Amino acid sequence: MRKSLIVLLLISLFGVFKVSAQRVHSSQFYSIPLLLNPALTGNSDYNLRGGMNYRNQWNSVTTPFVSQSVFVDGKLSTQLLSSSWLGIGGMIFNDKAGDGGLKTTQVMFAGSINKSLNAGNTLFLHMGLGLELVNKSVDFSKLTFGEQWENGIYNPSGGSGEVYESQSLFYTDFSAGSMVTYFRGKSKYFMGVAVSHINQPRESFYGEDNVINNLKRRFAWHGGVESRLSSKLYVKPELMFTTEKSANEWIAGANFMMLSGEKGTILHYGLWYRFTQDIIPTFGYEKNRMKLMISYDINVSDLQVASSSRGGLEISLTYNYNYSNPREIRKLKRRQKVKKLGDKAISCPKFSHED
Repeated sequence: MRKSLIVLLLISLFGVFKVSAQRVHSSQFYSIPLLLNPALTGNSDYNLRGGMNYRNQWNSVTTPFVSQSVFVDGKLSTQLLSSSWLGIGGMIFNDKAGDGGLKTTQVMFAGSINKSLNAGNTLFLHMGLGLELVNKSVDFSKLTFGEQWENGIYNPSGGSGEVYESQSLFYTDFSAGSMVTYFRGKSKYFMGVAVSHINQPRESFYGEDNVINNLKRRFAWHGGVESRLSSKLYVKPELMFTTEKSANEWIAGANFMMLSGEKGTILHYGLWYRFTQDIIPTFGYEKNRMKLMISYDINVSDLQVASSSRGGLEISLTYNYNYSNPREIRKLKRRQKVKKLGDKAISCPKFSHED
């Protein structure tokens, strides 16, 4: 029954949605957790997590869009609430697009609180906040404007007619999100929602102070299930939808994780679909808590003639690490010392600030 439900979910993910908007995408949205939803900060099976992502999009159409990001996040235990932990993390994102070299540099700080909602610790609520410091810049001298064309002839010395205040701007942006995780049997179900541009910052090189230049709030919904099909095979179907003003994006698909004969090695195979735009095969290799994922967008939109069906190459690298809690180390050393004393077992003093 459980496997039938998973198959039905996979079919439904590939069948019912539509996307609009041409913009820079991240096909491996799950590899940039803080950007997707700040509630994902510190939300992993390990104490510490770090990752990098590189994407090259539309390499065959004019100037490609190139983006890179790096992030790190971790868990902080807390005694304030039982069965809970705090998450803290940060991310640096850089993007360059177009002939004018439009650059975006984004520094993000995020935090989350994660709390069990039942005695069996099978249902968790995650809530997060994000603060982003953003810089955008463009080189207007590399752009062409209508006023510089006359009778089909381009005159680079002609005036552009553009009156801009600056070629660089700064602003702060705020985001928030929540997610629910539910464990049942051999499966983990999760569903989240996030909103960015909460403060609707102004983004304009022309210095016009009006709401037209304010970023509209961006909403993201994501969810899926991770399930064990056999002792060596796992599947993780997932869906992500984002909307900002009139720009919408749907991505759905699944990654399969297969344990190989070599101990600690996991092979990843996946197929995703960005509705009406791209088919995205995905491959990955994981060993010793290090995971490398490679995906490629095969363009199937109206741009496929110009793009030769080439969309974007994306590479991500993630490393997970478990560090020991100093308090637990002290407890272990005390137990080892007691054991060595044998019949003369005498416990070491227990300090009041330790449990």
